[in-house]
Amino acid sequence: MKIINKQLGFTIAIILGIIMVFLPGSDKSKFHFDPETLSSVILSNEDQISPETLSEWVVEERKDYRLIDIRNEQEFNEGNIKTSENIPLKDLLSKDTLDDLSQDQKMIILYSNGNSHASQAWLILNSTGLDSYILEGGMNYWNKNILNPAPPSGEVSDDEILIYKTKAAVAGYLGGGSGIASGSGTTPVVKKKFKKRPKKKKKKLEGC
Repeated sequence: MKIINKQLGFTIAIILGIIMVFLPGSDKSKFHFDPETLSSVILSNEDQISPETLSEWVVEERKDYRLIDIRNEQEFNEGNIKTSENIPLKDLLSKDTLDDLSQDQKMIILYSNGNSHASQAWLILNSTGLDSYILEGGMNYWNKNILNPAPPSGEVSDDEILIYKTKAAVAGYLGGGSGIASGSGTTPVVKKKFKKRPKKKKKKLEGC
C-alpha cells in the first residue's frame, strides 16, 4: 500500500505542478500540499460524497455546505442539481473565488458531468486547505440513479417496493419528474404467500 501511495503521490505532484503553471490570477504562495497525504485520502475514498447522501442533505435542507457545479453556464442551465451554484472551473480557481470560499468556511462539494474535472478542482482546493469533496459519479450518475431510479423487476418483496417508492418520491422532490426511468424493466411483482385452503370433505349420502 505504501508503494501505491508513493506512486499516486508522485502522479498527483506532477498534475498539481502542471495545473499550477496555468492557474490564472492566484497567489501561488498560499498553496501547500503533501502528495502522499492527498493520495491516501483518494485511495480511501475520503474525497467523495455519495449521491445518496447528498440527496438526503438536499431534502433535509441542510445549510452547512456549498454545492458547486463546475461545468460551463450552458450545461448548468440545461440541467443541474437542486441548491447548486454555478462556478465554472476557470472561475473557481481564480483568486477572488478562492478567497470567497476560504472566508465562507462551509464544506464544499464539487461536481461536473463525471469525476475527472471535479478531481482536478478538488486537488487545487485541498492544496489551499479548503475542506472540499467530490460528488461521486457527478451529474451522469445523479441523472441516472437519483432522478430516475429503476424499479425492481421480477418478483420482489414488500421491503424492496417500499425502498423504490421512497427513491421515486425523493426523485420527484429533486426535480426528476415521476422518478421512474423510461424503458426500465417490467412492473415489479410483489411476492405474496398464499395459504392453501383445506379441501372440503364430501358428505356421504345417507340412505332413505
